[in-house]
Amino acid sequence: MRIRRPTSGAIELDMTPMIDVVFLLLIFFLTTAQLSQMSSAPVTLPREDGNADELLESSGLVVNVIDDGSIVILEKTVLTSEIALLAKNALAQDPTAIPVIRADRGASAAHLNAVMDALRTGGFRTVRLATIRASQGTK
Repeated sequence: MRIRRPTSGAIELDMTPMIDVVFLLLIFFLTTAQLSQMSSAPVTLPREDGNADELLESSGLVVNVIDDGSIVILEKTVLTSEIALLAKNALAQDPTAIPVIRADRGASAAHLNAVMDALRTGGFRTVRLATIRASQGTK
């Protein structure tokens, strides 16, 4: 009985699954980049060293308070009365989320307090206030 050895030839590699994975990663990163741009309105953040820890929790809701007093969420200007409903929806989607308030340095404290009250009415007990480090310049 003779055992035949396999002939030494070129091994074929199927690249289709790897190309599919690369395209899926590309789509994922492009989508997340677009979403992160949507959550940030052009505001001048206050300078403060703040907490040195990175934001580990998901934000869930990013509220932008512009210097003229308008409130922007996901590129849409909303009223203070609408924030509580948006907060309830965000909290229903992710109960561990902590909302981030991006208040312009020139915004009135009354507008900031109104946003915080509306978030509290919506069910959030903790909020984060976005700042830039005092050692950094303005963005």
